[in-house]
Amino acid sequence: MSTSVLVVGATGATGKHVVQQLLDKGQKVKVIVRSKQRMLDALKQSYDKEHLVVTEASLLDLSDKELQNQVQDTRAVVSCLGHNGDFQGIFGHPRCLVTDAAQRLTSAMRASSSGPTKKFILMGSGAVDNPSGTDDKRSFSERCILFLLRHLIPPHKDNELAAAYMHSLGKDSGIEWAVVRPIGLIDGEVSKYTLYDKTIERLFGGGVATRANVAKCMVDLIVDKPMWQKYKFQMPVLHDTEQKVDEKK
Repeated sequence: MSTSVLVVGATGATGKHVVQQLLDKGQKVKVIVRSKQRMLDALKQSYDKEHLVVTEASLLDLSDKELQNQVQDTRAVVSCLGHNGDFQGIFGHPRCLVTDAAQRLTSAMRASSSGPTKKFILMGSGAVDNPSGTDDKRSFSERCILFLLRHLIPPHKDNELAAAYMHSLGKDSGIEWAVVRPIGLIDGEVSKYTLYDKTIERLFGGGVATRANVAKCMVDLIVDKPMWQKYKFQMPVLHDTEQKVDEKK
C-alpha cells in the first residue's frame, strides 16, 4: 500500500516547510535532493528519523526507471521546484526545470501506477493564468507586463508551460492533480490561508502568501480528503487570510 509522500524541491524556501510539516504529522517522506546535509540542516524540529528517506541526486539526471522506483510506494508527489534568484538560476539551464520535472514525474507515476490513484501537487504562481480560461481577464497593462515576462524571464515561461501541461492531463490520465498558485510569496510563519477559484487580485495588487502557508495548503491537500475532493484538477489561488482582498476586482 502506498504510504509515503515524495517531495522534490525539498530544500527550497517552500519545500523545506512541506517536509517539516509532513514529518510533524507523522507522515513518511521521501525526498530527492542534491545535498542530504542541506536537507537535514533545513529541518528545525525533531522528527522520527525512520520517517525520512533521502536520495542524494539531481532529479532530472535520474533515469526513467529510477524515477519509477522513487514514486512506486508513494501516495502523493509534491513539487516545490523553482529557479534560484541569481543570474544562473534565472537565465541558465535547465530553462524548463518545473515543466520537465512535472512531465517526468507524472510519466513515472503512470508507468508505476498500482493500487489507489496517486496525487500530484505542483506549486505554481499567482502570476500565471489558469489555462482553462476561468480567471478574470487582466488589464491591458498587465497583459503587456506578462508578455515581457514570458519572453524575457525564463522562469515565468516555465511556470506557464508547467500549468499548461498539468491542464493537458485532464481527468483521465490516471493521476489526480492540483496546482497551488500563491500570490506574492514572502517568508513568515504558519497562519490561516484562503483559496480562491480564480485570480481576484491584480498582478501587483499587494496580496501576499507566506511560504509556510503554501506548504500548509499542500500538506492539507494530502491529508484532508474532503479538501482534496474539492480542489483536485483545479488551480486555486492562495492568499494569506489576513490580507484584505477585493473579490469584485
